[in-house]
Amino acid sequence: MSRQSNAEKITALYCRLSQDDGREGESNSIVNQRALLSEYARKNHFKNLRFFIDDGYSGTTFDRPAFRELEGLVESSEVGTVIVKDMSRLGRNYLQVGIYTDIVFPDNDVRFIAINDNVDSSVQTEFDMTPIRNFCNELYARDTAKKIKSTMKMKAERGEHLTFICPYGYMKSETDKNQWVIDEGAAEVVRYIFQLCIEGLGPTQIAKRLQREKVLTPTAYFAKRDGNPLPLNPYRWEQKTVASILEKIEYTGCTENYKTISKNYRSKKRTSNPKENRMIFEDTQPAIIDKPTFDAVQEIRKHKRRPTATGKLSILSGKVYCADCGSKLYYCTTNGFEPKQDFFTCSNYRSNTGSCSAHYIRNLTLINLIFKHLQNVLTYIQQFEDAFVREEIKKANAEHFEAVKKAKKDIVNLQTRCDNLDEFFKRLYEDMVSGRISNERFDMMSADYETEQKNIKEEIARLQELINSGEQEQYDLNQFLKNVRKYTDPETLTAEMVNDLIDKIVVHAPDKSSGHRRQKIEIYYKAIGIINIAEDEELVAKDGRGQWRKNTEPA
Repeated sequence: MSRQSNAEKITALYCRLSQDDGREGESNSIVNQRALLSEYARKNHFKNLRFFIDDGYSGTTFDRPAFRELEGLVESSEVGTVIVKDMSRLGRNYLQVGIYTDIVFPDNDVRFIAINDNVDSSVQTEFDMTPIRNFCNELYARDTAKKIKSTMKMKAERGEHLTFICPYGYMKSETDKNQWVIDEGAAEVVRYIFQLCIEGLGPTQIAKRLQREKVLTPTAYFAKRDGNPLPLNPYRWEQKTVASILEKIEYTGCTENYKTISKNYRSKKRTSNPKENRMIFEDTQPAIIDKPTFDAVQEIRKHKRRPTATGKLSILSGKVYCADCGSKLYYCTTNGFEPKQDFFTCSNYRSNTGSCSAHYIRNLTLINLIFKHLQNVLTYIQQFEDAFVREEIKKANAEHFEAVKKAKKDIVNLQTRCDNLDEFFKRLYEDMVSGRISNERFDMMSADYETEQKNIKEEIARLQELINSGEQEQYDLNQFLKNVRKYTDPETLTAEMVNDLIDKIVVHAPDKSSGHRRQKIEIYYKAIGIINIAEDEELVAKDGRGQWRKNTEPA
């Protein structure tokens, strides 16, 4: 099939306008670009006109839908001429603009015209200003990006919201568009999602529950609120949507800025910013979720639990650890198991091929043991709270005092080593300059010194944080006591109780030396650790049943 003549091919009239270009005024609007290009094409007798419009796309990137469509037609030899208002409409990256004007268009026999810049590839000029214009357009984009970045930085440092879209559960205030107020309809769903997580459900299970209860998804909720048509499946919640809601610190009334960053003004790809580099401002909007609940959910999310093939989960999943290797114990079940048959086993045990023994214990046995101990703990603390608090503060102060004493001593030693490394580096540099050691040797030794110094500074920062951690320990104890008061006379162990009160459960290997199977269990409570109600009692599983046993031999 013969190639089309240029007269038969498409004359592409390309328009582009980004948000930044829109600030320049009416001259760059899509309407005016269309009018200018149409008038030029009419006066110069171009035929087979087709508009390609990218409204709201930056010139620093060529990943624009209309331009990609145009590019495909160019490469299939269906375009004869490309006309733009000026070079900046094609793009503001001078290297990529040059690739299209000097390589892609000529190779595909495409005439290129930029009206206001007097550029026409069919007309040869003695001195071509096009590359200089392209470079100036890129400088403009760079300068604009710098100004926007500076403005956003000032807003971020003032604690203002950098996003134009409110999270699900909030809406913009009618009196001040920069302020968020609670949208009660969505906020109730947010609270429900957090409560379901506290009760032991994961994001996938929560999504299924919401779909089953016909709760509108955030997209469907916004559409209904704003009077727009609902999506095809308005109740189909995704696991990632639920997970995103559970991780938003904004629900506590905070604003978190600089969550993501881009490498430069050309790149539109956003990457996650390390948490230590983010900026958090408290009490910038009303809280939907209180801080203790949010912290409890984040702690639960740290121990993400993979649902079993049966869909069953234990309320203890993610909390049970091996006393010997420190690994988690896996929850094991099948569709044919009765509840009393479900069990935990060490994740490092693989039918005698792993590095640890099974540490097998039935789920129901473990729940019974924990519930009995928890009942005694709750009763004791509720009856003797003042004595319990005094003892815990005394114990915490003693432990903290010793830890701080050691940390201060270690900091002095580490700082001395850090100063010595500075001196070593200076001497090493002098040896390199004087020729006593080679450049290669200097590079190798200096790299070792820098690595060691970096590690020392990180350790000093960690120890300094330990020294300053006394206030957090007091807060954790008060929060534990607050949670204890919630459960006056529990009838059964719930996931909420486990998440509120228990940090982890450590399971020891069974001891069969007495002719009976005995298995020691240790329960670590949040902010407290192990609580011994009586010094002569320990928690054991005996012959598969949970019970107390008097400790008649050394632990």
